[in-house]
Amino acid sequence: MIKTGQEKNLIAELIEKQKEKGTYDSPCMSICDYDGLFKQCRTCSMRKAEKNLWKTGDLDMKGSILRAIEKRIV
Repeated sequence: MIKTGQEKNLIAELIEKQKEKGTYDSPCMSICDYDGLFKQCRTCSMRKAEKNLWKTGDLDMKGSILRAIEKRIV
């Protein structure tokens, strides 16, 4: 699919937001919409605690988070 100029600008903005938050390599899309029960984002399925851990976590921690997300969305 070919991206329009506007789509490219939105993607560039998203990447910059993710870099600022420290979530550049995460499933986070910086469009957070949390449910009240689990404090889980409806967009990326990450929980608030996972997003915080992601920013400082090593590759093993990030892998654990990704596996947990995968189990929730399947």
